[in-house]
Amino acid sequence: MTLFWALAAALTAAALAFLLPPLLRKRSTAPDARSAANAAIYREQLEELGAELQRGALTAEELERASREIERRVVAEHTAGTPAPARHRAPVAAAIAVGLLVPLAAAFGYWQLGEPRAMDAEAMRQADPQQLQTLAERLAVQLQKKPEDVEGWTLLGRALTSLGQHERAAQSFARAVQLAPEDRDRLVEFIQSLALAGRVEFERRDYAAAIGYWERILPFAPPESEFARTVGESIAEARAIVGAATASLQGVVSLDPKLRARVSPGDTVFVLARPASGSKMPLAVVRITVDKLPYPFTLDDSMAMAPNAKLSGHPKVVVVARISKSGNALPQKGDIEGLSAPVAPGAAGVRVVISKPLD
Repeated sequence: MTLFWALAAALTAAALAFLLPPLLRKRSTAPDARSAANAAIYREQLEELGAELQRGALTAEELERASREIERRVVAEHTAGTPAPARHRAPVAAAIAVGLLVPLAAAFGYWQLGEPRAMDAEAMRQADPQQLQTLAERLAVQLQKKPEDVEGWTLLGRALTSLGQHERAAQSFARAVQLAPEDRDRLVEFIQSLALAGRVEFERRDYAAAIGYWERILPFAPPESEFARTVGESIAEARAIVGAATASLQGVVSLDPKLRARVSPGDTVFVLARPASGSKMPLAVVRITVDKLPYPFTLDDSMAMAPNAKLSGHPKVVVVARISKSGNALPQKGDIEGLSAPVAPGAAGVRVVISKPLD
């Protein structure tokens, strides 16, 4: 930003060099000492306002009000007191006003259009979303013309982060890091944008996308660090959810209408999945009552009865639904049962009809 302000000062000085001479050319008397002193004071006040704006202690509206008040004082200063000939007073007042307000207008204009405070993430978060969106779109267009502008890419990344557009923010920070690979601050912001983008996708239940963002962080994390462990845990959590969803079974359990008179609404119903061959140990179980039938079920690895016996570990399974008047999980005489055909984990639309009394 030092280079920017140096260039801005030079351009402002050049503008004043064109504006002031015509205003001062007809002056025939020396400058009023009191006016010069007051002008210096006003200029210092403007400089303080500019500093407060950059620190975030002053809003754009407050800056504008303060600048108008200073302008009013400048005009009042040169229209009050001992009157001078009209041909001298107005040019002097105008010259001083221009000398004070042109730099302020330049700074304020850049604040509105170029947004130097946007380099401050806190200021970004407090900005009006609509104005920030407009700024981001303008900046994106400018960066198509100046793709090597690392400051511009950083600014765009921060604006997009504040707008919650984390995927685009990550792309902008990635470009900034590419242009300035030694800048650790930009690298940190790039990593943060990836983490936020992953969190958004996780909350949307797009776990594969979340994993993709988080895996891009790992190359920047020291393998034994707490940060790497946290990222790894988030990836593992998302993968576990993906695995459980892939291994889930979905369908509907119903009761044969011919047997409804033999059961009561409060009788226990066990819905479970077990291997299609070999062991009959349940892989996933849910317990309901007859009054819930027909029951749309979902069975997955989170319902496993043992860590080493899960749906995802078997190529084919059978869904069993059984009504037990005693509430005992083991099959007994008098229970009524129904079985599905063998299906693969991940199947949907499985139908089970409870229709067979156990002898």
